[in-house]
Amino acid sequence: MMVEKTADKKTIGITSGNESVLAALVTEGLFASEIDAAKFAMAHAIELKASRGSTEGASTKWNVGSVDNDGTMKAIIQALYPEEAQPYRLIEHLMNEGLDQLRSQEGLPPDVAGILFEDKKEGEVQDSPS
Repeated sequence: MMVEKTADKKTIGITSGNESVLAALVTEGLFASEIDAAKFAMAHAIELKASRGSTEGASTKWNVGSVDNDGTMKAIIQALYPEEAQPYRLIEHLMNEGLDQLRSQEGLPPDVAGILFEDKKEGEVQDSPS
C-alpha cells in the first residue's frame, strides 16, 4: 500500500486560546516580537517532551518564511524528529503546546526567567557561606 505524502504547512497559526499568552509575553517586554515569543514556547514544549501532533483550530498568523527565513527551525525539527515528514506542521504544534503550558502557569505573563533557570537551580550544589 502506498502512503500518500501530504504537503507541509505554508503558514503557522496560533489558537485563539494562546493569543493572550503571546500578547502578554510581548507587551511585558519579555520578547521583542510575537515570533520570538512563539519560538521560545516551541523550545519550552520540546524541553517538556511534548508529544508530536498537529494543532486544530490555529488561525493563520505568519508565513513560514517569516518564522523560519533561513531554514534553521526546519533543520532543528528534522534533527530532533528525523521521522517527521511535515516539520512546519510540528513547529506550529510545538509553539501552541508551549504557549498552552505557559498559559497554565500562575498569572500572565509567565515567569520566563524562572523557566530558563529552574532546572539549573535544582541541580546545583550550593556553597556554604564562609
